Amino acid sequence: MATLLLHGLVRRIVTRVHRWTGLVIMACMLVATVTGVWLTFRVELDRLVNPDLRTVQPGATAVSLTTVATAIAERFPNTSVHAFILQDRPDDSISAYLDAMDGSRLSVDRVFYDPYTAKFLGGSNTQDLVFARANVDTLIDRLHYSLWIKTWGLPLMGIVAGVWLLTSCVGLALAWPRAPHRIHGWRPVLSVRTGRGTYQLNYQLHRAIGVWFFPVLIVLAFTSFYQNMPQYVRPVVNAFSPLAEPPSGHPVVPGASIVTPDHALASLRMRFPEASAQSVGVDRAHGRYSIVFQMPGDVAPNGDNWAFIDLVTGDIVAEQTGRTQRAGDTFLRWIFPLHTGTAFGLPGRIVIAVAGIGLAAMLVTGFYVWGMKWRMRRRTGVTKRLLGVTAIAVTVVSPQARPTDRTTAASRELRPLRSIEDAAASETALAPLVSPATE
Repeated sequence: MATLLLHGLVRRIVTRVHRWTGLVIMACMLVATVTGVWLTFRVELDRLVNPDLRTVQPGATAVSLTTVATAIAERFPNTSVHAFILQDRPDDSISAYLDAMDGSRLSVDRVFYDPYTAKFLGGSNTQDLVFARANVDTLIDRLHYSLWIKTWGLPLMGIVAGVWLLTSCVGLALAWPRAPHRIHGWRPVLSVRTGRGTYQLNYQLHRAIGVWFFPVLIVLAFTSFYQNMPQYVRPVVNAFSPLAEPPSGHPVVPGASIVTPDHALASLRMRFPEASAQSVGVDRAHGRYSIVFQMPGDVAPNGDNWAFIDLVTGDIVAEQTGRTQRAGDTFLRWIFPLHTGTAFGLPGRIVIAVAGIGLAAMLVTGFYVWGMKWRMRRRTGVTKRLLGVTAIAVTVVSPQARPTDRTTAASRELRPLRSIEDAAASETALAPLVSPATE
């Protein structure tokens, strides 16, 4: 296409890179795309699927978190709580993640309680592949970031995200117009014209979606890579802006009494009166509560701030707040809100969901374009081989024939085959299949 920037050998090489990288990651990307649309609205959807676990009838006053912890200890005596997920709305339940004291696997490791009565509502298994209604969100979540492959699923999806980032940039280079500073230069790239056959429709739709959503898809690709492989990103960020590290802490001595989670929350409110606690982690190995809390103006809906509170004394031993953190920490704290769209509220989440649907359409249309090219190349190869065989046969039968006569005879013999090809694809639809300049 004369309006595109890349031509010739460079375009053919770049096209092959884009084609084969896309094919390699397509299956994993399709799974991540479909599950990602769910996870964009995971809380709302899980409330619909599991209302008996996620929603309660609001009461006049809530019981203390210590009361809920006591109820958990009575019902699950051989476990310890390692995190409480607090209410986001008055009709939300409280959930807690459990660990077995002896290190064994639990059949139920996330439990839900009524925050107004401390009544047990039910539980789910977040570690094992269990097909149950209570586990729908967990099944989708683990499928999204690791394909439920416990040993190498996380790095696999990280590699897929890195390849996705590469092929997205390559795709933009292929679509880049010769005159990008002019509006009419972008018009063929950003539009889809009908009436040119199924191949052209899929090709133009694939290209237009990729260019329209390129900024969003690049953000999704990079944030996916970071969340699966932070060990390769954090050192780079740390080289430009030193990252804050949580305090080392010390394990709690066996038998020592620890302060209640309500005491830890009270310490947080004394230090930050405007804080809204979202979760309370219990880290016995480092002797601290880790509280994630939200402050007015935070980017993430669950807050950009941490407070570390000593399990024995109840004092705040360290804090990380969005208002005082360095640039590197700020950059990394934007990763998850950007990935889910929550950094921009409901409109941001809608954009992410629509981009996910668009990405699924890109995968389908891209596979269709590749399939059409592959079939046409096979037909072209068969045609060339038959043409050669027929020309040899004509030479053997009529050795005195001139070369032009042999070619004419061979073409006459292959005319029915060409008619079949022409019936399968018109000249307009077939031209892009043999011309790399349209890629």
